Amino acid sequence: MTAREWLEKAKREKFAIGAFNVGNLETFKAIVAAAHAKKSPVIIESSPGETEWMEADNIVDLARNYSKDLGIPILVNLDHAESLEQCQIGIEAGYDLIHFDGSKLAFEENLEIAKKVVALAHQKGLIVEGEFDHIQGSSEVHSGSAKVESAKIPMTDPNKAEQFVKVTGVDILAAFFGNVHGVFSEGGEDLDLDRLEEISSKMPDKFLSLHGGSGIADEQVKEAIERGITKVNINTEMRQAFRENMENVLDKNPDEIAMYKIEQPVIDEIQKIVEQKIDVFGSANKI
Repeated sequence: MTAREWLEKAKREKFAIGAFNVGNLETFKAIVAAAHAKKSPVIIESSPGETEWMEADNIVDLARNYSKDLGIPILVNLDHAESLEQCQIGIEAGYDLIHFDGSKLAFEENLEIAKKVVALAHQKGLIVEGEFDHIQGSSEVHSGSAKVESAKIPMTDPNKAEQFVKVTGVDILAAFFGNVHGVFSEGGEDLDLDRLEEISSKMPDKFLSLHGGSGIADEQVKEAIERGITKVNINTEMRQAFRENMENVLDKNPDEIAMYKIEQPVIDEIQKIVEQKIDVFGSANKI
């Protein structure tokens, strides 16, 4: 099945496909192991920094190899590409989904570049995600409250969202309805689910993604999926687990210098997070 077919299935059956960022091989192995164990489709994604570090061709090749070896659908998404040039890297490497994030640009400039990305990607049958409201935060552990961070800009206007999707032709919209990137020490993630439902009603033939999925209460995520979300992005919780568990493993093995011999417990802990997210998203046993 193609990326579009999987998103259509998710929308029809009211589940979401997890989009998990990879910045190293260990995280990659954990994600695909979780998908295999749960019999779930999964999206592997890389931000511009992660793409530069791991290289686009390598990410695609790893995904295709694991998909073939394990018999599971692994889609590949270019996450938060901020220029046409960055999008072209993903398109040429064979990514299945391209996320152009023009939210830091003037609205009209965002529209123009998004249309170009759509034209290039659709020629190859790829899915394009667009974004015009800059989703606050970053994939890190932050002090303070997510509510304070999310209040820095207005949430997505449903009418403007409808205009953006119609003009650009994007397939997925990254909407902002109280979601922020990262995990916050005081919590505070609180989704405006009524706004999400209104946005969804304006674009019945399109898909919606939830960015900043780390730290949001499971019940809110489930309700967001009921109201139209078909893709949920997760990064910070995996990064946090990698760092904390790697430190623990190194403390317990101070003399070991062959890292591959001691990294399995780190992979196992990240796999647990991904499996739990798959359960929340409702994508288990969908293969």
